Amino acid sequence: MKDKYHFKASELFKKKRPEDLGLEYTSCQRIELKETLILDSKEEEVCLVVIEGEVDFQYEDKRGTANFKDMVYIPRRKKVNIYSKDAILMYFSAPSDIDTQFSHIDFLSIDKNPNTHIITGNSKNNSKRDVWKFIDSDFECSRLMMGLCEGSIGGWTSWPPHEHAEKREEVYVYFNMKNIFGVQCVYDDMNNPYNVAIVRDGDLIFIPKGYHPNVGCPAGKISYIYCMASKKSGDRNFLDLNIQEIYKIYSD
Repeated sequence: MKDKYHFKASELFKKKRPEDLGLEYTSCQRIELKETLILDSKEEEVCLVVIEGEVDFQYEDKRGTANFKDMVYIPRRKKVNIYSKDAILMYFSAPSDIDTQFSHIDFLSIDKNPNTHIITGNSKNNSKRDVWKFIDSDFECSRLMMGLCEGSIGGWTSWPPHEHAEKREEVYVYFNMKNIFGVQCVYDDMNNPYNVAIVRDGDLIFIPKGYHPNVGCPAGKISYIYCMASKKSGDRNFLDLNIQEIYKIYSD
């Protein structure tokens, strides 16, 4: 039986729209780029994440190269040319009602900034992880909030379990995991979870609601892109969430 919350990489070449994901706002697609592609954002804001290789881009008179783990933000009603001989991108989008600025957000600048590269959790309960916040509440856009997360070897992330379904929906795409696997949980009721899945490189899990902790196997680190879309344009407070009551003692 098909897991309705879970897509494999091979199922993402055709753009998944919100109705395909059980969501209201978020669309996504896997792009394996070997030529020039013209992207038209139309009435959406778009974020591209380079998960393999590098990509040359041209936006109006601006040219550049997006490398592994870089992100490119494209405002609504804009076109961007992208080119690569061999790269893989994840495409995320959500409806936008404001005009914003194009941005190439390089991983190296995010990584060295203590305001955008956060080390959280702790080693005692094996929840220590790195979070890189690319598009946060201080980034001008409509709905999207984007970043990367990497756990410790065999460690938990999204811990303590939390949810934010009233205000945001979320998608995880796992990458740079090679032969590592992880386990992703999505639930409100632990006795009747929405989804408990083995996730591997290239997989996507969508989270319309529920707590969503995950864990990597002892062979390595769980690593993923998170894409959140706010249900109300402009309501983008990253820490506006509800921690599962029985696990609040682990929130320090």
